[in-house]
Amino acid sequence: MPFRVRTATASRWWSLHTVFNTHCLCRNLYYSALSKRQFSGNCDDFLQWLERKAACSISSSLFIGNSSYGRSLFASKIIQTGDCILKVPYRVQITADNLLPEIRSLIGEEVGNIAKLATVILIEKKLGQGSEWYPYISCLPQQGELHNTVFWTESELEMIRPSSVYQETIDQKSQIEKDFLAIKHIFECSHQSFGDSTYKDFMHACTLVGSRAWGSTNGLALIPFADFLNHDGVSEAIVMSDDDKQCSEVLIRYGKFSNATLMLDFGFTIPYNIYDQVQIQFDIPKHDPLRDMKLELLHQYFIPPPEDMKGLSHPVNSFSIKEVKSDSGKGKGLPQSLRALARVLSCTTSQEIDNLIAEAAQTDGRLARRPLQDISKEIQAHMMLLSLFIQLIEERSVAIMSLDSLSLCGRFSVRKLMAQDLLQGELRILKSASAWLENYCFSMT
Repeated sequence: MPFRVRTATASRWWSLHTVFNTHCLCRNLYYSALSKRQFSGNCDDFLQWLERKAACSISSSLFIGNSSYGRSLFASKIIQTGDCILKVPYRVQITADNLLPEIRSLIGEEVGNIAKLATVILIEKKLGQGSEWYPYISCLPQQGELHNTVFWTESELEMIRPSSVYQETIDQKSQIEKDFLAIKHIFECSHQSFGDSTYKDFMHACTLVGSRAWGSTNGLALIPFADFLNHDGVSEAIVMSDDDKQCSEVLIRYGKFSNATLMLDFGFTIPYNIYDQVQIQFDIPKHDPLRDMKLELLHQYFIPPPEDMKGLSHPVNSFSIKEVKSDSGKGKGLPQSLRALARVLSCTTSQEIDNLIAEAAQTDGRLARRPLQDISKEIQAHMMLLSLFIQLIEERSVAIMSLDSLSLCGRFSVRKLMAQDLLQGELRILKSASAWLENYCFSMT
């Protein structure tokens, strides 16, 4: 199913303990009940409802309010490193087990947990105030409030066409549609439960689940209150202070996600994401007389990237590039397998390929992981990569320049800024890799 999910602990409770980096928390923070009333508004009703339903206290350290991130959790007292700041029992979490048996029996094995959980959301929404989960369901973002790229128009997606996110968005929408078609008959058979639920409703529900659900040994779950926590890319958990408003907001890290993942699955980006990476493909030219031989080596020696949590796989010639911190170092950030493939592609005779195979057999079995003995060939292999990176840099530079000519208004302004964060991050990474390749080729001469 086309989403990544956060992970939780395995016990009868879901709990969150703070883990602060020293640079993230300069002092202890305490805010009075006055600031709590100022920020929480009617949100206290939700927590009171949840604690009644759970028959226990959920948190004495946090309250719900609104911030620039949307609905958020704020600190109501001093929080120390290691404190348990919230605890939600399983009995007030929503899982696929909440499906009625007669509906669950109609869902085929090919339908994943996210689609099943999305189905629960649709049923509870149809019940309206008659749903036992109404106070929670009514707090979830509505259609039109989400900025995941599956909701972008074709013209908005054009802003990020150079990025792999463009194709990943198309693939994700295709997967959601496939799941919808697999359970559409249930909507028709159980009209009383689903009402007039449409594909758009299902996509909205899938996106809510994919961006908010937590994974654990008990399966996939929506955890009320906990999913109001927002994302900070640096730390496991931090407290952000706002002295003007006299409040602090608790943030967690959803995972070490790039902006590509954040905008695709969660609907936001961060301006300078240290976990940014670029997904590229390095193809064997169709006119290469040794193409068939090289393709065989590609599938024999190169391990394809693992299937992601979307259930989607990448081709064997797909590589993730991370920022290369130093142009004079060892090139960490550029996959060794990518450089190895470049060496294979630089071969012009079958004898050169046979030599690489023999070398692999005599060492650790990995193909072309050592610099080629022929220095001119080694330079040629890396110049091929450099040429590819220069092309990718140019594509993103042009795309960023075109964004400058677009006007800012409403929803589009948010998505334009997301596109800028994505493309600028990818450009930074590609330039760092390009600088290292230039330095490497120069050093060989």
